[in-house]
Amino acid sequence: MSTDYSRSIRLGGLAAGVEETTLRERMESILIHLTADGHLPAAAETLEVLVADLRRWPVRLSLDPGLGPGRLDDQLIRRLVETAAGIDPDRPLRIGEAQSKAPLHLHVGTAPPSATTVAGAPDGHGARLRYTGHPFPLLNAPGTGLGAVLTAAMLASEAFKVVAGLPEGKFQVTPVIDFCPVLPGEQPGIVVAPLPALDQMLLGGGGAIGTGIALILDLLQVCGELTVVDREVFEEPNVTSYSIGSLADAAACLPKVRLIDARLRRIEVTPFHGTIQASIEAVDAGTLPWPRTVLGGLDSVEARHDLQRLQVDLTLDGSTGGPVGTTVALHEARPTGPCLRCYFKANHTGKSAEQRLHELTGLPLSRIARGHEPLTERDLECLDNQQRDVVAQFLGRPVCGLINAAELTGGTDEGFRPSAAFVAQQAACLVIGAWIARSTGLVSGPPRRIEYDTRFGPRPDQMIDHRLPTPGCVCQKDAALIKRIREARRTRR
Repeated sequence: MSTDYSRSIRLGGLAAGVEETTLRERMESILIHLTADGHLPAAAETLEVLVADLRRWPVRLSLDPGLGPGRLDDQLIRRLVETAAGIDPDRPLRIGEAQSKAPLHLHVGTAPPSATTVAGAPDGHGARLRYTGHPFPLLNAPGTGLGAVLTAAMLASEAFKVVAGLPEGKFQVTPVIDFCPVLPGEQPGIVVAPLPALDQMLLGGGGAIGTGIALILDLLQVCGELTVVDREVFEEPNVTSYSIGSLADAAACLPKVRLIDARLRRIEVTPFHGTIQASIEAVDAGTLPWPRTVLGGLDSVEARHDLQRLQVDLTLDGSTGGPVGTTVALHEARPTGPCLRCYFKANHTGKSAEQRLHELTGLPLSRIARGHEPLTERDLECLDNQQRDVVAQFLGRPVCGLINAAELTGGTDEGFRPSAAFVAQQAACLVIGAWIARSTGLVSGPPRRIEYDTRFGPRPDQMIDHRLPTPGCVCQKDAALIKRIREARRTRR
């Protein structure tokens, strides 16, 4: 099985406005060199995430473990090599000094070598980045798992600007970046310890953002209970766009809920392999616990509207999108409003993903609804010759994995914006930051919407607004009914 870079290359091509073939050639010629201060708290976690993020591009990658007291330990180096090989065994992480001057040098730490392009360090739950010539201040707190993921994702974001060759006006280089997803308007250094255990919580969606959320929860060493809902299986294209999972996991066609369950070693996970609608039915039947908090990582308006119908106390929805797929956002929603329907309006004119797949393949909508079931020869019987030729190449693959398949869309589906791990991780950081802030009382008041484009970086003075319910929305018109539904589910618990 070879590594499929189509999604990461497509994201770069859209952002740079170049042909994907041209961009791939550019990426394959670029060397990214890494160094790190082994004494820095959370340096190991930051490096592991960063190596994985960069290996999800077809670039050359090297790591200098350093010398003396700050040298990276051999066990960490072995893990980094194994992580890279799990994503692409044909492009190994080379260990040692850069053989030639690398056009891009990233450093994890606060005292980088003079040749470093950009350095980053986790500070508590936040991140600090500095370009060459800009000194770091003293860090306020040891880095946490959240700070590590954010630092790695932001370093990868800076690398993306160079690797993709973004043209002037399509990005911004900010020499000094200080950001905390828990308190976006404050300096990094916030640490909440111990974190509350997960209680009556559900993760909706095990895709790019959902796996990012799982990665952060694991590195934060959070305990508790979590229901995870997703109907799809992990496939080869997901290896280069999700935060966890290897080629071996893709070959095994693991359900995404099982992939997340395996990663969350300290959390008791209830995996629900099905749709959000099916999970609501299970809640009302008493076979699945009703959550009070939902972390959302879904990729469609329809699924978000379904998620809202759980009518939980607080929904923290993360999203990626924007003109080229590099914008990240957090939407805080409540059953009394603003709800997810206030944030995301229904598209009554556009076709659903299932309808588009039906038209492309001829597969009946009733069969597409059983999205987790692999295609078999029997599914070809109801198709004409042309449709059979199209669908036959996907035998053995689950139907749900075909909705955004490049082979079917031909790259013409304007509604599809591919994500990348470093983008989705920043959305996931906003979600987990909001959970920490809300669950510990650091933030109160009305729900917030937080948004920024990773090509330009976070701007705390411009990226946050408080939202009010939309007049006439379901959450306002049906407030009495929603209250009765919540009371019934609370009693059923």
